Amino acid sequence: MDFKSQAGMGLALLKQYGIRDFYYRFREWCQSQPRNRRYRECKGSYFPSQEELQAQREKKWPYQPLISIVVPAFETNQVFLRQLLDSVLAQTYGNWELCLADASRSSVVEEVQKEYQDSRICYLRLAENAGISENTNQGFGMAHGEYLALLDHDDLLAEHALFEMVKALNEVSPRPDVIYSDEDKMAGDSSNYCDPSFKPDYNEELLRRNNYICHFLLFSREILERAGGLDGAYDGAQDHEFILRCKSRGASFYHIPKVLYHWRIHAASTAYDPGSKLYAYENGKKAIQDYLKGQGIEAKVGLTKDLGIYRIKYARNKKMSVAVLAETKEQQKCLKDLTKVSKWTAVSYYYAPNQSNQEISRTKEDYIVLVGAGMEPEGAGWLEELLSFFQDGRVGAVSGCILSKRRKILQSGMAVTSKGKAVVPLFEGLPEIFGGYCHRAAIPGNVSTLPLCFVLFSRKAWEDAGKIPERLSFPAREVDFFARMRSKGYGVVADSKQKVLCKKPRAGSRKFSQNAYAMKPKEFAYLKEQWGSVWEQGDMAYNPNLWEGDGRFTFRKKARN
Repeated sequence: MDFKSQAGMGLALLKQYGIRDFYYRFREWCQSQPRNRRYRECKGSYFPSQEELQAQREKKWPYQPLISIVVPAFETNQVFLRQLLDSVLAQTYGNWELCLADASRSSVVEEVQKEYQDSRICYLRLAENAGISENTNQGFGMAHGEYLALLDHDDLLAEHALFEMVKALNEVSPRPDVIYSDEDKMAGDSSNYCDPSFKPDYNEELLRRNNYICHFLLFSREILERAGGLDGAYDGAQDHEFILRCKSRGASFYHIPKVLYHWRIHAASTAYDPGSKLYAYENGKKAIQDYLKGQGIEAKVGLTKDLGIYRIKYARNKKMSVAVLAETKEQQKCLKDLTKVSKWTAVSYYYAPNQSNQEISRTKEDYIVLVGAGMEPEGAGWLEELLSFFQDGRVGAVSGCILSKRRKILQSGMAVTSKGKAVVPLFEGLPEIFGGYCHRAAIPGNVSTLPLCFVLFSRKAWEDAGKIPERLSFPAREVDFFARMRSKGYGVVADSKQKVLCKKPRAGSRKFSQNAYAMKPKEFAYLKEQWGSVWEQGDMAYNPNLWEGDGRFTFRKKARN
């Protein structure tokens, strides 16, 4: 991107954030540049070699569905359109059709597509520009495929995009309704790829606050018919609303952790200036609000300065009884004095020096909070905030973002390494004010593992998970307990908005480390037998393209596979 474009983007962001927040985001951006350089330097290792691409072209799958790539076009730049068409024609999987639904006033798109003599390219001139959703629906009407995919008119597909999608359709059982991939960005008409978005597997809490799924999206005709097409009332956020609607109709999701889509940055795109289409974010807010309402969840949804990231305030409208178990008597008194609750909450405070199953069993409340030595939740409404996640019975456990006395993140949830030998704290060392990779440190989300030194869980989830496995030590105890909870269908959530200050622990208390928390060999062997197949897929909140050593979302050089 040239200096003029960078300056224009900088001024747009300064206007969006204000001086103070822009300063901190600029600092974070500067610190992220080595990560981008690493991606550019190692770019070849993230994509197949020419030999691998040729092998893909020769591969014959047992199931080879027709895939309809739908592109709503409008006055598309000729260079961008030719690059898009070339990227589709270069696909190593050949059973596709490209459906161009053109709402342009000029004949630019029509003339360019005529240059390509390929019967798989289908063109329809629309009578009017009815908006992005309705134009796309016209494209759906052109499609004959068993699966459909969305491609914006100025973006590109990686050569192996459709191959990887069809590979998943052949290898994943049961066959998923919706498949999405990682993506990156490119500047202008160059192939200077940058800012890869290495995404987690399906993450309900994250998706409610940000359309992290975005591109590349493929879905079955069956789920399209079940959910219906795009809705023009949400134009600008139509993809986010569609994904949420698919989920509400029972769609199963599958994530391919490979960059299959290149999102173009140029002056008219939201990737260049998020504020250029503010209506889109208002419609995103409406989409989330309507999705939650359809789930029977009462909540207020709001915009944040980070456009595309939404704030959700779940209403407290159900009676809940809570037992707060403090490890020290001083904590018991402090928490009682600090905490304010609503009319919906009945809370009792207990001195529980062992934080044990036996101590939990002595209580009768429906929800339990474990507060270890040195842990101090901030704000009088901390308990109400955490309880709000339990309104619909979907979530089993919630923790907060644990900070050091210098207000740097110690952890906001934990991830299990792909071999299962260690647990890494997410975002450790990041200043509290930073948003983290893809804003993930600033957005509540589902994680695999939480710290038992500060956590709220339901009694039912605790019982269904077989209670805390006290025969195991940290971190194997946490890994097993929350893996069992998730296996029973409960969500495990790290609420990044709820800050918890970790003061100096008492002697004998578990301390946070600057390194990954390694498991004892015997405990690792036991857990590998229980959860080894899950670990092989990587942690649900992380990504195999990221280095697992410290949970800070550092890019690693990825070996070809």
